[in-house]
Amino acid sequence: MYQRYAIYDCPEGALGAFGSAWLGSGRATVARPARYGFHATLKAPFALSEGESEARLVDAVSALAAGLSPVAFKLELARLGGFFALVPQGDTAALNRLARSCVQELEAFRAPMTAAEYERKLRPGMSAQKRENLKRWGYPYVLEDFRYHLTLTGPVPPVPPAAREAVRAELEAALPDLAAPHQITSLCLCGEDSAGQFHILQRFGLGGA
Repeated sequence: MYQRYAIYDCPEGALGAFGSAWLGSGRATVARPARYGFHATLKAPFALSEGESEARLVDAVSALAAGLSPVAFKLELARLGGFFALVPQGDTAALNRLARSCVQELEAFRAPMTAAEYERKLRPGMSAQKRENLKRWGYPYVLEDFRYHLTLTGPVPPVPPAAREAVRAELEAALPDLAAPHQITSLCLCGEDSAGQFHILQRFGLGGA
């Protein structure tokens, strides 16, 4: 059994190959996201609740995926605070509904946070809504606060100013063609091993895929 589980979108094809190579490059800027693999979070990492099992979670994710339809959207490179990621362009309503389903329908499998964990995960300036999300769902960036992103770097220091532009230029040169829409056609159940590394355990095709 893994210490935590998560539901991710893990791209395949040219984009997936790029992400694996980029995060596996050993660059200092990728050390933090490399632990999680190339992914976008749909349900954030969680420990299993008492009485639940990995087998029951597998069955639940399989059933959830069977009732969901694929979504497609274009991606663009962006800087989110201090890190770089690929983010959606245009209407994200269908994508948001997909993420909402993952958060809500699998909530019974998430062990409640302790008060100490809640305090540890609070961040300065976190809005009241995000604090409530953290308390209710174990993660602040869910539902109306959900923002899909495929993380490419950890924080890139703003000094010297040219550092961030150098990372952006390197990414732009390495990225595959983003003209075609990215399609989410599966949910990936991922597990965190004892060393803190996440692995894809199973990939479940969405019902309309």
